[in-house]
Amino acid sequence: MAKKKKKQVEPEIDIKQRLANVKILVETNRAKEAIAYIYLIYDDIINTKFKKPRLAYQTIREYAIECVNELEKKLKPESVYPFIKKIEDIIYGGVDPTNKELNFAIDLFSNLYNEITGKTFNFKL
Repeated sequence: MAKKKKKQVEPEIDIKQRLANVKILVETNRAKEAIAYIYLIYDDIINTKFKKPRLAYQTIREYAIECVNELEKKLKPESVYPFIKKIEDIIYGGVDPTNKELNFAIDLFSNLYNEITGKTFNFKL
């Protein structure tokens, strides 16, 4: 009798807990850190789902370009690039983001999360 292969289960990222951390950062007036944390969630999802870690020498833009090019059937540039642009604008822009900008970044992330995982979540600040 042949052995059956067990279906490999992908590890899950606890998105609810991660977004709760984002909310705590915002509530403690650390909006830029909240945006950076949203990016780290995206980074973890890519690494977990596609086994594609960001290398130490890569900027977030270089990593995004490489991911889109290598995972072209799974990541849409029209979803990834606006998200990365918003993250860069906020992190390197020198001004703390407003709640409107934070929610816009979260909406962009939400769309990406849905495309990558097939799951949705509802989160607003």
